Amino acid sequence: MSSAEQLIDPLIVVVAQCAAVAEGAGFSEKLNRAAYTAGGLVGAGHLDHTTIRNRLVRVAHYARPWQQARNEKIVDDALAVGSVRPLHLKGRP
Repeated sequence: MSSAEQLIDPLIVVVAQCAAVAEGAGFSEKLNRAAYTAGGLVGAGHLDHTTIRNRLVRVAHYARPWQQARNEKIVDDALAVGSVRPLHLKGRP
């Protein structure tokens, strides 16, 4: 597992865990954080944009299937903002 995956995987798990609670779980903030972090990793060349976007959208739809358009907007916006702030993993491959 790459260092980028080690960083993003726990954030994606937190988003998925929101499926257990219909509201009040901070879902939007957690999804935004995961997507923003992923964007930074994409911007630094550690992750593929399409692959991570699809993964984030899938987990968001799992957790909040009734708000698919909103989920995609959060993911796309946060990926875009994060990608202009590359996240370089010091000392990691």
